[in-house]
Amino acid sequence: MNSVVIFGSIPPPIGGVTKSIENLCNALKSKSISVEIFSKKSLFKRYDIAHIHYSKSWKRFVGLVIGKLIAKKTIFTLHGNKYNDDFFNNLNYKLTDGVIFLNNNVYEKESSKFKNIIVLTSLFKEGINTIKKSTSILKKQENKIYLLIYAYNKVYQDGKDIYGVDFILNNIERLDDNYVIVLLDPNKGYKDDVQSVLKSNFIYLDYKVDFISLLEEIDIYIRPTSTDGNSVAVQEALIIGKQVVASDVIDRGEGVNSFKYNDFEDFMSKLQNGKKENRYVPDSIEKYISFVGKL
Repeated sequence: MNSVVIFGSIPPPIGGVTKSIENLCNALKSKSISVEIFSKKSLFKRYDIAHIHYSKSWKRFVGLVIGKLIAKKTIFTLHGNKYNDDFFNNLNYKLTDGVIFLNNNVYEKESSKFKNIIVLTSLFKEGINTIKKSTSILKKQENKIYLLIYAYNKVYQDGKDIYGVDFILNNIERLDDNYVIVLLDPNKGYKDDVQSVLKSNFIYLDYKVDFISLLEEIDIYIRPTSTDGNSVAVQEALIIGKQVVASDVIDRGEGVNSFKYNDFEDFMSKLQNGKKENRYVPDSIEKYISFVGKL
């Protein structure tokens, strides 16, 4: 494999999918593989692989159709935790040459629908940049434990807050006094919700920050989500050695301490007593190259 065209975008804006695409580009370049983000100019070139990163089924379909025209093989990454049986996805089954799943739960549910499949992390070790900026973001108090929760925006699915911010806000009065919640909400989705909890044990960041730098300053990254794929933020926290406590809506894998979704007592138990040995190592881009090479 010498060339890849990617259907998707790199930051900005910063989000899990855009960060994973950026990481993939950097990892492939480290192996001297030509990689481009799809543009109009791509229509006049030929590639070995077209890799689609769209989440909406109709956009995935469009990407796969164009990919068939300009590349030898097409693949897509299934972001999120399900593959709906709708009109376009029923066509996408036949168009793709391979599928990358981001967690074992989705793999077990959906793998029978596809011929060539693999489970990979959404970050590859060759594309990771953990250089932090020197400027401090938080004004910290001594003897406090800082918990970071990140929400790209306020989004509900099946009537549930995807990022689980409501779980934290509804239970913040029950937290022990030594905990401080840091909510990173760069798109201000929860601006109205946080007004009643702006106090000493709650810090609200409604602007973009260097995420790695913020992770370095906190003690535990929490992810009480109602659904998930393979969170880039979780992987970044693990990579720099931070403790992670996350809901059990998916198999969280190595290093993550899972609590029962929406169960505050279990959440507190894992915060207080559940420190887990962190031996997380992201996949190598060599696994990706081997997978697409077999197509």
